[in-house]
Amino acid sequence: MKIFTKAYADPRTQQQALAHQRWVTQVNPDVPTPAVVGVRAGAIDFQHIEGRHAKPDDLDTVAHILGHQHATAHARELHAARLDTPHTSGTLTIADFATGRRERLHQLLASGAVSEAPLQVETVDDWLRRAASLPTAFYKDANPRNFLLTDTAAVVIDFDSLTLAPFGYDLAKLIVSTTMTTGPLPGATIQRALDTYNSHPLRHGLPPCTRPEFTAWCQFHEVLTAPYLGTNGYRFHSRRAWSA
Repeated sequence: MKIFTKAYADPRTQQQALAHQRWVTQVNPDVPTPAVVGVRAGAIDFQHIEGRHAKPDDLDTVAHILGHQHATAHARELHAARLDTPHTSGTLTIADFATGRRERLHQLLASGAVSEAPLQVETVDDWLRRAASLPTAFYKDANPRNFLLTDTAAVVIDFDSLTLAPFGYDLAKLIVSTTMTTGPLPGATIQRALDTYNSHPLRHGLPPCTRPEFTAWCQFHEVLTAPYLGTNGYRFHSRRAWSA
């Protein structure tokens, strides 16, 4: 069997990645992920998947997967979670939505590191307060490099990041990170991805991610991802292309 080895700088990060993958697989057993075939000091060996990273033409496919993952996770477990409180599942604690993001967004906005920032500190705090009453899903860093498209499936990879998040937040990361990777996206493409995503919470009797909510989450990601421009495949300013 061919393997892909991912190195980790410290044992805590490595163990978190393993715990995150176990949890995501537990709540979404029908979504393909690479099997863990070996764990050793500083590295995890995963089953190698032959595929390509997601592209703009794949946004509907990935939006479908995200919507399914989030609605299913909510139905199976996260209906009992609150976005403003860490969620414990077995031995895993999933960080709440607000705490780390508030600190980081405040820091970036105060530093002036993000030119033409799309929101203010007060707006951040207002949306974080609103989010506390929204249904709970999760965030797993849905950038296009964290999906592999094969001939038969879309495979979810990379489990280093996991927090609670409102519905639509991880889709917003997909849109902003795709824009920063390949350039501006047509407004119709973005709306189609949002509609595809929202079909899943609606099917479960949950409210969809509204356009104002989605815009706010895209603004969050524009600020949070801006420092990575020029690295990790991010070649373009997002410049609010998602709001077209």
